[in-house]
This record gives sequence, structure tokens and C-alpha cells, in this order.
Amino acid sequence: MPEMRLRVGLLCSGTRFQRWQAEAIRQVLAVPGVELVLLITPGETATAPAKRHWGTALYRRYRHRHFKVSAMQEEELEDLLKGLPRLACVPQRVGIAEHFSPADLERIRSHRPDVLLRFGFNILGGDILTLPRHGVWSYHHGDPAHFRGGPPGFWEIMQGAPITGAVLQRLTDTLDAGRILRQGWFHTVDHSLAETVDTVLGHSTHWPAQVMRELLAGVADAAEGRVPTERGKLYRYPGNLSFLHFLWKQFNNKLRFHRKELEQHEEWNIGILHQPIHELLRESPNLNVRWLPAPAAGQFRADPFGYTDAEGRINVLHEKYEHSTGLGEIARLRPKADNILKRSRSMLATGKHLSYPYVVQHAGAVYVVPEQAAEGTVQLYRVSADNDALEPLQVLLHEALYDPTLIQHAGRWWLFGSKAPLTNTGLYLYHSERLEGPYTPHPQNPVKLDVRSARPAGTPFVHQGELWRPGQDSSLTYGGRIAMNRVLELSPTRYVEETVQYVGPIQHCAWDKGLHTLCAMGDITLVDGKRFVTVPERKKAVKQRKLDKLKRKGT
Repeated sequence: MPEMRLRVGLLCSGTRFQRWQAEAIRQVLAVPGVELVLLITPGETATAPAKRHWGTALYRRYRHRHFKVSAMQEEELEDLLKGLPRLACVPQRVGIAEHFSPADLERIRSHRPDVLLRFGFNILGGDILTLPRHGVWSYHHGDPAHFRGGPPGFWEIMQGAPITGAVLQRLTDTLDAGRILRQGWFHTVDHSLAETVDTVLGHSTHWPAQVMRELLAGVADAAEGRVPTERGKLYRYPGNLSFLHFLWKQFNNKLRFHRKELEQHEEWNIGILHQPIHELLRESPNLNVRWLPAPAAGQFRADPFGYTDAEGRINVLHEKYEHSTGLGEIARLRPKADNILKRSRSMLATGKHLSYPYVVQHAGAVYVVPEQAAEGTVQLYRVSADNDALEPLQVLLHEALYDPTLIQHAGRWWLFGSKAPLTNTGLYLYHSERLEGPYTPHPQNPVKLDVRSARPAGTPFVHQGELWRPGQDSSLTYGGRIAMNRVLELSPTRYVEETVQYVGPIQHCAWDKGLHTLCAMGDITLVDGKRFVTVPERKKAVKQRKLDKLKRKGT
């Protein structure tokens, strides 16, 4: 039987929390059936003489005076937590961990907590870890397989790691070996430690609420987690020389970032791979792509999705982007065997940005679900009888969804996509019994946080009875390559997938800097590829934007 109530206690320093912690608590309280039952705070102890950390003084001063991160700003939750019992406990140091006394354990046990969320105290050990039925849950901001310890984001930038991880773990007596309940991987903003930390802290706050929803829904092993298989190097606060090196590196990364924005602009093109999409699951797939002629200067074509018309001709819908306007529209072309474009025409333009014209063929009709996040909706269109326009039929979702991908599987319709602000990191899922909707959001949204594989990258497909979902890897560059994700569980309450391998970018060709769309069309697969060019109109616009930003800072 599903659990009807979940009693939660907080291990904390008081009623003041960092903003990300406060948001996690609010999300927990929003879960029907969750009840906060007590606060556990440190009791008074003899004050030890303050230690002077001369070896790490520069970083500590920077963190205290100059490191401004929105997610770390303090919030007072006295009103929200008013009336909760408060237990002041004085743990005793046993080795490197703090252990609660038998008397304190008995006081905590009297409140019958099912879960303790740790937002305070130091390393915990002993019987407190097994007192709640579902354990003590704690965050670690870093990928424990590579970056144990801290501070978050710092060593990732120093080491040039493209991703920064985070976990919610169920603590055990082994240091940094808690059972992983949730895990995510975010893009490391190598020119801004503050932005990196703000992203990682601020976008993992929903994890405790997610696990609690599963427990309340009767998922018996929701709080069991998985045992980590790797333990990375243990990092600590940087020494003074290391911190000066960090500042220099971050400064140079910032200069490189501005140069790239001014000089390197994306140009995407479409290609045809003469093999079924499942051939890309091979260990060394054939990537002999026939590319279409280069787009006109100042334009690109991307996100190809195809269908065959009544006369058996291949029609390719794609995003046609103009750098001068910063807008895309949905266009159609018909590639011929000699690689010459027979005809290209506009199929949909709204005056706002359009892209990713995902094709759904169902009941003898060709439907299209383009990305129109600028409109704030997901809209279903149908290709007109004359094959010259997209006709609006139905709003599927009143939310801005990026790269909306719609499939029918196991008797239901499933809509995948990503959302702002982390459009390359979070995967969101919706489902319906009918193509036209209504669509219900998945209770575990976002069902995945991984900049290496989450954002949709084309047509999901079934091969040998298994469902596969292509996803974008934007850890090094936007749309750098495609992750082939095997879906292990897809239901209205659970979603699990694993990344098996990566494809691309396509080497030994002009468009070898990225690959972010695969479209299955029977015996052929449509792809797109990226190269960098300098577009004068874009360079001028970027330069003006940067100057305007400097002026605003100066006023």
C-alpha cells in the first residue's frame, strides 16, 4: 500500500537558510502527504579559539566579501517553521564524524521521523543515520566520482572539467559513499564560478521532493539509492597560490568567451546518411554523410525532419535561420540524388523564432510539432493538402518547451522537451491518451538533469524491442554530439534511461564542430552538422549588446 504520510525532520543551524535550501524545503512542503515534525539544531558547546587559516586566507576572504551567488543568499524561514518542535543536540566527535548521544537519539526517535534532511552539522556518523526509516539525506555539490570535497565548481574550473555534478545521497558511515538518490550534471561556466555555483545549487532543489513523491506513491525502493562505483580525489579549500592561479585562469577564460562570441558564429547544414538510424548503435557506425550545398551567407539550415509525399518524394522540413534578424522559420526542401536542391520554400513563419519541426505521421496524415518557445506554447500543425504550408490544429501544451519530441509508445503519447533557463540540461516529460491531448506533466519533472544527454536530438526509435532516445551533448559546445539513450522504464510515474554511446560530430567534412539532430526515415537518416564562421551582422549585434551592458553597469 502506498504510504499516506511522510514525517520529515531538518538537521540545520536554525531558521536561517541559504536560498537554495529554503527552496528545497518549500518544495518538500508542497508534496501532499509530507509533514515537517521537528528541527534539530546544534546545542551550545564550549567556544574553541578561532583558527587562523593563513594558507587559504585569500580564497576565504574572496568567498566572504566578493563571492555573490543568488542561491547562497540567506532567507529567514521562522514564519514557515513556526510551531515546530526544536531539539538542541551536542554531537560528540568520533574520528572524523559527529555522533549523537543515546539521550539525543531517543529524543529524536520520539518524533518518529521517516526522513531527516541535512542542511547543517558536520560529517555525521553512527546511529543517527539509521534512526529514520528512510535515512538521512544530504547534498553534495560535485561529482563524487571525480570531485569529492570542495568548494563546489572551483576545482572543476581549475581542472578544465566541462561539467559540474551534484548528488542527493542517503548518508552511510563511509565518507563520500552515500547511496545516490538523485544525480545531475551541469555545464561548467569556466569564466564564472558564481554562475556555475548558482546553477548547480539552484537547479537541484527539487530532488528531495521528487524522492518523497515516489515514496508516497508506493515505490518501495525509492529511498534505497544506488551505491557509487567510483570515488574521486578529495579536494579542499585552495591554497593562496592556487587561488591566484584560479583568478588568472578565470580571467583568461572570460576573454576567450568574449572573443568567441564576437568571432565564432554557428552555421548548420543538413546531410543525408544512407542507412537506418539503428545502424548508429554499432560500435563504429558508418558516418559517410552527403551534405547539401552550403547555406547562403548569413543563414543556416538545421533540425531536419522528413516525410514522403503522395508522389514518393522526400520532403525535408527544417529551421531556416537568418543571422540578420535572429529568427528562424520552418522551410521545406527536396534533396535530389545529385545533391541539388530542387525547391526550397517557407512553410511557417510567425514573426517569432521557430525551429525543430518534429514530424509525426499518424492515421494517414503528416503532423508537425515545431519548437515555438517564443510563443510560450507547444502547437500541433498538419501539412496542408497541397504540401505548401503548416495548418494549426491544436495547442498541446501552454508551456514553452524546447525541441518538443512527440512519440506514441505502449498505448500512450509521450511529449519530451527541455525548458528555460537550462535548455540544454533538463529533460521534461508529458503524456496523454490522445495525440491532441490533454497532456499531463510527469510527476518527476524534470526527469533528468544532464547537459551531456538530456535535451532531445531527434527521432526516438525502437530497435530489437528496446526504445532509444537521441539526446544532445552540449557539455563542450552547443549541440556538440548526440547521446544514444536506452529507455529502461517509461510510465506515467517513472522514467529511467541510460546513455550507452555517443555519435558525432561527423569528422573529415566541413561541418565537423557539432551534431544535434537525427531523423529516422526508413533506410535513410537525416542529420545536421555545425561549423563556425564569422557573420558581420552577428558580430556587430554582439558588440553592441556588450557595449550596452557595460553602459548599464556604469550607470
